[in-house]
Amino acid sequence: MKTNNKAMLYEAVTEFIQLHAFDHLLDNELAQLKSLLKTWSITEDAKELHELTRKLIPFLSKANFFVETVSQAAIQLWFYALSFNNIPIGNMMQDLSLNNELA
Repeated sequence: MKTNNKAMLYEAVTEFIQLHAFDHLLDNELAQLKSLLKTWSITEDAKELHELTRKLIPFLSKANFFVETVSQAAIQLWFYALSFNNIPIGNMMQDLSLNNELA
């Protein structure tokens, strides 16, 4: 995985945090997301990277796209970053639809 793809995802998650898309997470969940993301971004070992990605996905799928401050550009960066890092977007969209129906 190229470093620039990792940087893109790191930037996208950081931006979504700043745009309050993860404000609904509990403090410990947000801390765990930040910790996993930091470790993921500096990991080079493919096996460890795969495991960290697997742990990140449930947190990433909790992004709230319906926050007033989330822009179209931020959403585009989000999906580009996910796809360039081979993170399954389809499952996240199913989670988003399900969570939207429950709300």
